[in-house]
Amino acid sequence: MESILQIKRDNRMIEGQVTYEEGDLIEAVFPSLLDVTVGDQLPCLMTSDYETISNFEAVVVAKEKNRLFLFHSPTASEFREQRRRYPRFDMEMKGWIQYPSQEPDSLFSVYSQMVNLVNLSLGGLAFRTDKSIPEEQAIVFSAELYGRNRPDGVIKAELKIIHERIVGPNHLFGCTINGINARHFHNLRKYILQRQIEERRKVTIE
Repeated sequence: MESILQIKRDNRMIEGQVTYEEGDLIEAVFPSLLDVTVGDQLPCLMTSDYETISNFEAVVVAKEKNRLFLFHSPTASEFREQRRRYPRFDMEMKGWIQYPSQEPDSLFSVYSQMVNLVNLSLGGLAFRTDKSIPEEQAIVFSAELYGRNRPDGVIKAELKIIHERIVGPNHLFGCTINGINARHFHNLRKYILQRQIEERRKVTIE
């Protein structure tokens, strides 16, 4: 059974069908147009079997006819119970990595290198480079998601490499995010949410 979402509006419950649920985004389709505005915070009830019921507040981040896109950041237990996953998006942009220099005669204590960002999610990323990285080396990654001079697109995170694959002359590294400050996490979350909404708008709902 697909999940059902009920929202409370003007002291009545309106029921819709959940058509997408990943990360912080829920998309639901309702039988008719809803009198809601982007930015509204709505009390919600969601269930897939009428036995497990989840109550939460969600914010309307976009709407299209009778489709609502809602922001709700699940708790760790909700994330597991609802079997959600982090959406991951393909990327084609440059980023930077930094880590302590391993060269004893180096003039610099920190080694910096430009890399190609391959994909990105709230929980991790992958990048490609033509150079190897010392085993078990913690690294710091930074990028400008919207290009230069956009403070709202800057991210900087501490990464842990979880796998490495050699593809031709390049090394492909998959990483989890080990540490990120609140401002950069907000920027990352907003970017992922925007990408999700863009992708979902392309999907036709019968």
